[in-house]
Amino acid sequence: KQSRRGCMASISLGKCRRILMIEKQFIFPTQVFRAVYDKSQELQRTVVPLLLEKEKKDSSPVRYTANGYTSYGAENILTTAGFEDLKDFIDSAVQECHKETKLQHTPSLKSSWFSINRKYTYHEEHNHLPDTWSGVYYIQADQDHPGLTLVNPNMKANWPRVNVSELNETNSPNVTCAAMTGSLIIFPSHLHH
Repeated sequence: KQSRRGCMASISLGKCRRILMIEKQFIFPTQVFRAVYDKSQELQRTVVPLLLEKEKKDSSPVRYTANGYTSYGAENILTTAGFEDLKDFIDSAVQECHKETKLQHTPSLKSSWFSINRKYTYHEEHNHLPDTWSGVYYIQADQDHPGLTLVNPNMKANWPRVNVSELNETNSPNVTCAAMTGSLIIFPSHLHH
């Protein structure tokens, strides 16, 4: 049975009947935010050729997986020409997330890079500590792009240790956020992905 305050279950024990009231709370929930950039098509047309050219000209590319490319460790891509409006959009979105979660101080962009993920490209699981926020913006995402997989922090502690009868937001080992052109996903930097 459902009540306004939580879940209520009836348990029959022969002639006795006992009502068990269980309240459900989410403690330490992980907030993940999505925002959509309204100038994404225009940005895609102008910067995708520039990014492909940067990859082509890179004399010592960091290859983190087959067919993939990243500019990680090179320039702060959002501070280069052509990305000014996107940077403003991302800064505003992060500020709003920060405010929504009631955190103090004003976050600022520390670093940014681009990655090109082609077929069979993957990236080892990692996080971005000690930073507060991390994000992924999809300049171009095809229908079959696998998206961003976020790992359930409970799984890092091997919980639950029993078989699961049905996956939900509490016991799933991970959740994948769909990749969509123009989509920005912002998440806490401690979250493995």
